[in-house]
Amino acid sequence: MQNFDLLSKLENEEKFRNDVKYSRQLPEMFSTEDINAASENITFAILGELRDRYNGKEPVTFSYQELAELGGLWVTRKNGTKNLYNGKRLQKIMYELNDALKNFSYYQVRETNEDGTPKSWKTINIFSIIDFDGTKKEVKLTLSDAVIYPHQVDAKGNIIDKPLHVYDLINSKDWRTVKHLQYSRGINNSLPSKYSKRIYRFISEFRGFPKGTKMRIDDFDKKILKILKTEEEVFSKNAEVFDLRKNRKKYLETAVKEISELKTPTGDQIVKNLDYIYHMSGRRIQSIEFTFTPFSADLTSNTGISLIKRTSSPGKTSPFIDEAKKVLDYFNYLSKINFELDKNGVIKHQQNYYNIQFELEDTQLLQPIHKLLENGIPVEELFQVSEMKAIEWKLDNPQMSNNFRPSVVFGSKFSEYRAFLSAFIEQNKKHFIDDNEPDFYVPMSGPWDAK
Repeated sequence: MQNFDLLSKLENEEKFRNDVKYSRQLPEMFSTEDINAASENITFAILGELRDRYNGKEPVTFSYQELAELGGLWVTRKNGTKNLYNGKRLQKIMYELNDALKNFSYYQVRETNEDGTPKSWKTINIFSIIDFDGTKKEVKLTLSDAVIYPHQVDAKGNIIDKPLHVYDLINSKDWRTVKHLQYSRGINNSLPSKYSKRIYRFISEFRGFPKGTKMRIDDFDKKILKILKTEEEVFSKNAEVFDLRKNRKKYLETAVKEISELKTPTGDQIVKNLDYIYHMSGRRIQSIEFTFTPFSADLTSNTGISLIKRTSSPGKTSPFIDEAKKVLDYFNYLSKINFELDKNGVIKHQQNYYNIQFELEDTQLLQPIHKLLENGIPVEELFQVSEMKAIEWKLDNPQMSNNFRPSVVFGSKFSEYRAFLSAFIEQNKKHFIDDNEPDFYVPMSGPWDAK
């Protein structure tokens, strides 16, 4: 089996998004049929491009060549040269892609017959128009404007009185306000097995904290691996009913092996300790759960950062820079105080004289903060992780206080700190000023005592 040293190769593909990103609601609600690997590569790569190209008015146009590049459809000749698919081979892929796109839908059964077959149901397709032009060799796609829900929910769980449309799942104006997932297009394309691709995308949703990957085995077989389709899920006598569950172990072992072999350009393993656990009910498998070490090295945005937003015009200041400075300024505030528990068990901020102040215009200090903001981490979460580590180190482990600096808190350990954040809040809730608050109270102009 080959090792996938992809991130260095992807640096030359700047005309396309290297990381695919969309709302977490998309895979929960919308799914494809059991399509082949090439069609799956292109389908999900398209989702990564729509957030740049779709304006809600005009169809998005992709040339056949662009789709071949997005899907990683290269042929390596005997002399070592590489060429994109073309001719009849590419045309065949376009036929298969058409089926994949038209079946990418949300299917909800509202009522069933006595035998369990659908009686009333609703289907919403992601694409309302799919227009293939074999003469021009291009595809025009129009996203559905159908309303899924009458309201939206932001990343904090707040209800927004605004309808949620299909295109909102793919084309958010600000990903920091949306619970989203992201993964590397190149790695997804290069995984040999379609089952490896599907599991890679699935665990990417929980990359920062594997908790949540547990799923009922029937749902996993139907929605993730797509190896089970029952009579209740077909629409006609001609529809395919299949059951490949006897091969599940083989597919899972192949996927774990291939994903575990993913490497960074420096040879570091990307997804470490990947494995799966069956949860049993008697002798019957009830659910499956994936375990792994939190990972982020597959994302090309983690290989470097500029303080210029990627989608901005050359020379345009990043829209995240002001928030990055606020977070750095909050570090300065936290460095000036100690934490103490008063007689009622409440954490209070106390002034101290150990005062390290970071220069707010220092781009090196801002880089790790900016990278996370640009990657979609809400600024509130950066405040919370900062507060958590300051409390943990200053109150419980003072000898660690010298580590309280941006490069440590927002460096390679951030995903681990983030994973423990919700547990930390729950464990220390009784110590906060207002026990009813679900999150930290983040003071920007003074301590909690002055609230």
